[in-house]
Order: sequence, then C-alpha cells, then structure tokens
Amino acid sequence: MKKGIGGMFASTKEFLETGMDKVSKFFITDDVAKASMVLAAWITAADGNVDDREVEETEKFIHEAEYLKDLDKEKLTKEYRKWTKQFVKEPDDALVYALTEITPLIHKPEAVNAVQLAFRIAKADNDASEKEMKVVNKACHFLGVTCSGEAECVLTD
Repeated sequence: MKKGIGGMFASTKEFLETGMDKVSKFFITDDVAKASMVLAAWITAADGNVDDREVEETEKFIHEAEYLKDLDKEKLTKEYRKWTKQFVKEPDDALVYALTEITPLIHKPEAVNAVQLAFRIAKADNDASEKEMKVVNKACHFLGVTCSGEAECVLTD
C-alpha cells in the first residue's frame, strides 16, 4: 500500500512539474512578446514622430515572427500601440517603465529578433535618425546583443 501511495505521489509530482514547465514557458513567451512590443514602441517614438511605415513594419513583424506565431496578434498590436502613445506623450516616464518591461528579453535569442525589428523600424521611414539609432544602441547594450549591421546581430557571451 505504501508503494502504491508513494507511486501516486511521485506520478502526481511529475505531472505537476511537467505542467508547470509548460505554463512557465507560456508566460515567458508572453512576457518576451510584450517586451518586443515595448522595444518596438520605444524605437517608433524615439524621434518624436510616429510614421505609418514604422507601424506597418511592426505589424508585419507581429504576423511573421516565429516566436509570436501562437500568440494573439491583435493583443500584441494593441500593446505596441499603447506603448507608442505613452512614449510620445511622456517619453521619460515611459522609458522608466519600459526598461522593466523589456528585461524578459535580456540574453534571450528573441532579443536578436527584437533588435533587428528595431533596425527595420528605424529605417522604415527612409530616415534612420540619430535619436533612433541611439535607442537601438542602448537596447543592444541593455539586452546583451551585438550588431555589425542590421542583419548581423548576435547575443553577447
């Protein structure tokens, strides 16, 4: 009887741990997705203007990025637009909160994708401004990404 109950406890524990791993991966993905949207908004509003081409570039990314494929695209778009408005309205306040929000990307492979999106946004209006490029560089440093050009970004060791 003891082995039967012990075996049940072990099976239950294993089941719960497996379930928690799946749940935690979902939350990490959700946090990483949100962090990507916050970073995209930061770049979009960096020069004080929100160009339609920058928004289109971000929305295109939302639909194409592999790590966002199973997530609610409409929710991500709303998150991006909300943060973009915050950056335009109160850039200094938004930045304080944004740095906290983008921490799930630090040293994650998705950070490379987010930085590459940042480059795409900066160039979308055919004018990668100095302000936008400073934000891209800050984001790279903060997230642990090194870039030698837009397409050649890697995580730093």
